[in-house]
Amino acid sequence: MVILLSALYLIPCVIVKVEVNIMKKKIVLLLLCMICIVPAGCGKESSDKNAVEGTETAGEKSSMKSTDIKYDVNDYVTLGDYKDVEVTIGSESDYEVTEDKINDYAAQMISYYCPYVKDDTKTQVGENDIVDVDYVGKKDGEAFDGGSAEHQIIDVAKNSDAVRGTGYIEGFTDGLKGAKVGETVDCNVTFPENYQSEELAGQEVTFTFTVNSVQKPMTLDEMDDAAAKEYFETDTKDAFMENVKKVLESQTENTRQSDIRMKVIDAVTEKCEIKELPEGLLDARVEEYIAGFEKTYCTNGTTLEEYVTNSGSTLEEFRKEITDNMTNNIKQEMVFEAIAEKENIEFNEEEYNNYVNNLVQNGGFKDVDTVYETYGADKESGEKYIRKVYLQNKACQKIADGAKVNYGEKENS
Repeated sequence: MVILLSALYLIPCVIVKVEVNIMKKKIVLLLLCMICIVPAGCGKESSDKNAVEGTETAGEKSSMKSTDIKYDVNDYVTLGDYKDVEVTIGSESDYEVTEDKINDYAAQMISYYCPYVKDDTKTQVGENDIVDVDYVGKKDGEAFDGGSAEHQIIDVAKNSDAVRGTGYIEGFTDGLKGAKVGETVDCNVTFPENYQSEELAGQEVTFTFTVNSVQKPMTLDEMDDAAAKEYFETDTKDAFMENVKKVLESQTENTRQSDIRMKVIDAVTEKCEIKELPEGLLDARVEEYIAGFEKTYCTNGTTLEEYVTNSGSTLEEFRKEITDNMTNNIKQEMVFEAIAEKENIEFNEEEYNNYVNNLVQNGGFKDVDTVYETYGADKESGEKYIRKVYLQNKACQKIADGAKVNYGEKENS
């Protein structure tokens, strides 16, 4: 069970209908001890021994927060030769944007947005087909409000809208099975007793379908300018493909930079000596993590022990894994904190605000306060943590910018 992410948090390019948002030079984030997925909670009291052995649960709150623990990082870290680091990442081909990769990515985008096209090879509706239909719903021979639509793409087997995934009332699509393209068929159904419309609840109605065509998923070859405009808001297919290329190039470069930083973090940490961790820091981080984990996953009366057991682990194993990963995270954080001090990395308020706003945008957060509350025991401690991490990231980026980067051998497939 992987619990913590110890390396870095990369601000990705955001793709919305394949419109590329190429940001200005980004501040790279090295969230060295940031918790992956699970938000932090309130600080709780423990000891290093208990954190490892799991003899206590995260139940006793403490006023001590990890960000309130004061220490001089130079008392704990002896820096090695961290400059001119040499690292090896993947093969050069791993970071090449080829035509095949562009086409594959475009095909994935088309599949994600679920456009369908006419399947000229089919003239009759099968039980597993997708169909384009018009329909009119009638009660006592009269069309009722909201019961008619044109060119609806329906999944016959799932009795649902093929694009949105919303379901229809039971039996809605039964009459379509076996119908021929161009035919009109009736299907009698009964609305549920608890249907939201009082006029239709429990009533028998008839839907008259006109089968326009049997559909199939659109492929990249079948995509045309009209589809590019409808589904991806680009004027032409060529413009769509150019946007896909830009997105892929941006993501690939982000991946390359991320790989470099991850290797730099490991290499630099190995060159430095961490004598010990500040007293109480590991306990506080572990308990904050567990509190956040419980808040997120232990719902409806489920205890932490029950959740962990149902996941195939034990509370002792769970705590040990958290503690081991958190220990590594804190060591990495302290190394780059020490480097930031030695290199006189300056705090720039405007730059920091952009940094946090990028976190909001690309992390799916509601606002800056939500970021702080997610990565701290409370808003105040979360802001302290993020401000410290911002400087650590700048230190990491400075080392990464000066690193000698080698490419590995391409693996045989």
